[in-house]
Amino acid sequence: MGDLNKEDIEFLIECLKTGKEIPEVYKYAIFPTKQKEYELVYAGKMRKEDVLADTEEAKPVPLQIEKIFNGKKYPLYSKDWHNLLVFGDNLQILKTFNENKDLLVKDKIKGKVKLIYIDPPFATEKEFQTGTGVKAYADKSKGAEFVEFLRRRFKGVSD
Repeated sequence: MGDLNKEDIEFLIECLKTGKEIPEVYKYAIFPTKQKEYELVYAGKMRKEDVLADTEEAKPVPLQIEKIFNGKKYPLYSKDWHNLLVFGDNLQILKTFNENKDLLVKDKIKGKVKLIYIDPPFATEKEFQTGTGVKAYADKSKGAEFVEFLRRRFKGVSD
């Protein structure tokens, strides 16, 4: 907190005492980053700890299996495992895999998977529908928001 003067410190203490939100401009003065050789900085970038934390938007969820591939054409890798197509928000699914508590995947995925295919949006700024006209998803994110969308998913499974 070396970049803060006496007035800044008094202001922050008052914010904490009264429950006011601390302005974004103090983020790096209070929580300095340990920069490596390069660091990508952009608006809306979350701290690693916040990415990994469970929030209402991004918390582990029970898996909803869309399809199980039976292994008839290709022998199963293991008698107790089948390849799965899982339905849901990929951030929540990745957190479920990382948490390693869901009985369907417990001790079967974490640290053993070589590839997870995620079909991310591609910043098209469009809305997509199913063949029957039902809204499937919106691909409205772009710029820094899009970069953070992808980073949250990579960070959640890369550590």
